[in-house]
Amino acid sequence: MFIRPKKPTPLAHVRYSMEDLGYKIDSADGRVRSIATNETFDYDAIGDKKQAHDMYQKLAVAASRAMLDYLADELQMEAIAVPSSNEPHCHVYATHQALHKEKLVVIVVGNGNLAGIWGWNVLVKQGANEGTAIQYIKDCQAQGAGVLVLNPNMNIVAPDGVAETYNSFIGPSTPIRGSETAEEHVGYIWSQLLRDAPVKSIAFITYNTAGIAIVDVLKYDYRRFVEKTACVAFIDSTHTLYELGEGALAWLKRGAQQWETTADADAMDVSTDRVGCSAVLVENTTEFREMTPALCKDSVVEYVLAYLDRGPIPNAAEFGPGWMAADSLPSDKSDEKSDNLTEPDNIEVIQTTQQVQDDGYIGWE
Repeated sequence: MFIRPKKPTPLAHVRYSMEDLGYKIDSADGRVRSIATNETFDYDAIGDKKQAHDMYQKLAVAASRAMLDYLADELQMEAIAVPSSNEPHCHVYATHQALHKEKLVVIVVGNGNLAGIWGWNVLVKQGANEGTAIQYIKDCQAQGAGVLVLNPNMNIVAPDGVAETYNSFIGPSTPIRGSETAEEHVGYIWSQLLRDAPVKSIAFITYNTAGIAIVDVLKYDYRRFVEKTACVAFIDSTHTLYELGEGALAWLKRGAQQWETTADADAMDVSTDRVGCSAVLVENTTEFREMTPALCKDSVVEYVLAYLDRGPIPNAAEFGPGWMAADSLPSDKSDEKSDNLTEPDNIEVIQTTQQVQDDGYIGWE
């Protein structure tokens, strides 16, 4: 006879604020600093490795949530409840009248992180300027574009009604309708907020796994997507071309670009066959791959703003087998500015010599 083990009682979930942990995010430089000493967080200075790792994890969650408050309070972005405030929900963040602007930039982060955060490890170790999309938001807004920041990884609500990620909460929870997964969240925002909005030109900036969700929208709502979307900027995207139609493949070649991490400036070989569009190599000699969005920010923003001005590719909904050859791609407009937007075949390298300290974190490869 087997004795069934007693089911453990879930431990109470504690949400620590930055102040609870004795830290703050410096308003001047965005660094995580001790309230008592004003020193930046130093993993190695904590003698006990278990204590250091525990504090690191707590700071990552607390700093991430603090950045959501920063979007709403400091950048004055509207927190839009998704699907609605009357049921379990998360929030996406929009600059003033973003969905009514002529041009809109949509930012989607990768696996596990909260809205607008490229990597919690970079946020804790290097600060908000490098670890979040804040500088992207400011630069795009300064040029007159609206900005919408999605929140693809907040998929559940805890019993106390607070939205959580699967990484940050263990215990009974309620799925958020329309945001059960990151891909479903992006699809829901597209269908409910973006597709029928008065915005005329949309650019997506996606990081890592977020590229998968955007390509899914391109695949399943091709005609309406290309009629509204000017471009997609992929940063280290993990999407594939599996089951994409010829029209979608042709559009990617004309309307998207990948920024891809390299540790070696001389490594000029990069395959564009996997992602289906031109690629820019970003030299990242730091210990964090998640630093890449910060390193290529100027290049990405310049690309996005130029393509927003161009607008969606005319007649892209009619793309088919005849558009697949590079020399058969149509000119977007007859003016010289549009012609100059055609991407060259050679690969650009963005170089940096910035160094950061290794914290032992092993992220995705």
